[in-house]
Amino acid sequence: MSSIHNVFVAHRHEDDGLVGDLKSLLEGRGVEVRDASITDDKPNRASNPDYIKQQILAPNIKWAGKVIVLITPDTKNHEWVDWEIEYAQKADKLIIGVWAHGHAECELPDPLKKFADAVVGWNADKIIQALNGERISEDPSGTPRENQLVKRIDC
Repeated sequence: MSSIHNVFVAHRHEDDGLVGDLKSLLEGRGVEVRDASITDDKPNRASNPDYIKQQILAPNIKWAGKVIVLITPDTKNHEWVDWEIEYAQKADKLIIGVWAHGHAECELPDPLKKFADAVVGWNADKIIQALNGERISEDPSGTPRENQLVKRIDC
């Protein structure tokens, strides 16, 4: 029996292909990933940023139990990805950074540094562990990063 994970994959539009690659990586591993991401396969044709955030992205993130952030060199300082991470944190969603395959040596987005529950390499087993709630912090090669994750608490 497979475990089911409802996810929203935060990524740059230019990285749409990586969303499919991520789902392919997890295929046949005993997990079913139901994806609410906006990609070329499920495009967003709206143009008003407030409408996109409140009527498209927010409901999809609310539906998802987890948000996966694909980390590439251009993810850092990408305003839409930053907004998605911050919204996921406010909605108390599990936030998982995944170093995209072939994208070593890039910097984490600041909101991901603050709010990540896990950051893992492009490794199906580690991604599944993070989807199951394990707090893992790795660099792109899978080497543990020390003292990077801080447990979030509400005050």
